[in-house]
Amino acid sequence: MFSIIKTDLKNIFRDPSLLIILFVPFVMMALVRWGFPALLQVWPPAADYVMHGLAMFSITIAIMPGIAIAFVMLDEKDNNLQIVLRITPVSLRRIVLYRMVSMYSLGFLMVMLLLTFSGIGAGTFVQHLLLSALVSLSAPLMSLLPAFLSSNKIEGAAMTKMLNFLIMLPIPAFLFPGTWSWLMMIFPAWWIYFAFIQVASPPLFLLAIAGGITLHGLILLAVWKFLVLKRV
Repeated sequence: MFSIIKTDLKNIFRDPSLLIILFVPFVMMALVRWGFPALLQVWPPAADYVMHGLAMFSITIAIMPGIAIAFVMLDEKDNNLQIVLRITPVSLRRIVLYRMVSMYSLGFLMVMLLLTFSGIGAGTFVQHLLLSALVSLSAPLMSLLPAFLSSNKIEGAAMTKMLNFLIMLPIPAFLFPGTWSWLMMIFPAWWIYFAFIQVASPPLFLLAIAGGITLHGLILLAVWKFLVLKRV
């Protein structure tokens, strides 16, 4: 597993565009830590949307490792390297699984760093752990879907943009609440935003964490069973 991670990191560091993707989370952490307080001084009403913004930044940070590894896999597909990987001592299926675990772990670490050192928002250390566990489930999805639904890096980039749009789609449900907004529950990202804004209400917070993990888990299981296993 560590050999696979080491090789993937080498491939990422050789590609400037992928390297930038890995550094984006640290830029975002700096923006949240120092940029948001400056925004509050200029526009005080922004304080009402602290948790919304923190949720959005957390998701964006979490999916960056997934995007990077998706393009690594698409690179392998473009260069027909998957044929070589099929004859290695470790099965291609296990390689993909190891990559998903590593991307989830890296996403978890980055989100935890953001929540701990952002200096904004609320929540206990345990709540931060639960939020990080939930948000980081977006990383494997952002990796598997472009890598296995796209035939090349151009299609993968388009798929990534579409998935980013779906991640941002539930935001209006919290800015303009109403009966219609509950329809957004079908999107995994909705549960993440809901969890962030309910940190002050433990019952609703735990409900959001449980619902979000369940929905993400079901989608990941379906993607693994009906998409990944049929192609590796």
